[in-house]
Amino acid sequence: MRNKHKITLKINLLVILFLTIITIDCTSYDKSKEFDYGQVENNKYINSFFDFEITLPPDWVVQTKEQTEHLTQKGLDLVAGDDKNMKAILKASEINSANLLSIFKYEVGAAVEYNPNFMLVVENLKSFPGIKTGSDYLFQTKKLLNQSQIQYDYIDAEFKKEVINNQEFYLMNASINLMKLDINQVYYSTIQNGFCISVIISFVNEEQKKELDKVINSMKFN
Repeated sequence: MRNKHKITLKINLLVILFLTIITIDCTSYDKSKEFDYGQVENNKYINSFFDFEITLPPDWVVQTKEQTEHLTQKGLDLVAGDDKNMKAILKASEINSANLLSIFKYEVGAAVEYNPNFMLVVENLKSFPGIKTGSDYLFQTKKLLNQSQIQYDYIDAEFKKEVINNQEFYLMNASINLMKLDINQVYYSTIQNGFCISVIISFVNEEQKKELDKVINSMKFN
C-alpha cells in the first residue's frame, strides 16, 4: 500500500507539471484590486473579473491557494530538472500568470490508481498581440511542451474549436505513459479581457472523463 501511495503522489505531481508548462513565457501583469482570483460558494466557482462561473462536483476536493502553490512548485522542479535555463523561465512565470482553481476527485495523495482533476489558469497577453485565439495560444503551448524534460507520447497536431455555452474554446489533447498508466489530458483555451483562460482536465478512463466533461460544460460566461 505504501508503494501505491508513492506512485499516486508522483502522478499527482505530474498533473501539476502539465499545469506549470502551460503558464510560462508571458509578461507580468498588475494584480490590482480589480483582478479577481475568484471564490467557491455553494459548489460554484465564481469570478467577477472574467465574469464567469463553473459548477463543481459537490464531493470533489477544492485546493486552497496555498496548496495549489505548493503543488505547482513541485511541478516546476520536475519540469526544469537540471536545466538552468528552464528553471529561470519557470521562475519568471510565477509573476506572469495566475492559478485560479484546482480541484481533485480525491484528496491529494489518496491511495487511488489516479486522481482525476480540473485546473484553471490565466495568462496576460499584453505583450503578445499575435495571440488572438485559443488556437494561437495552444500552438505556443505545444512548442513548450515539446521542449520540457518530459517526453509526451501524443500531442494534437491541430486544434479543434468547440463552443461551450456561447464561448469559443480551442482544444488540445495530450497523453503520456507513466509507470504503466496512460494519462490523458485535454487543454481548453479561450481569450477574454486580454487574457488567455485555460482549463486542463486529466484522467485515465472514460468514466473519469465524463465526470470532468460535466464540469467543462457547466462553464458560463456572462
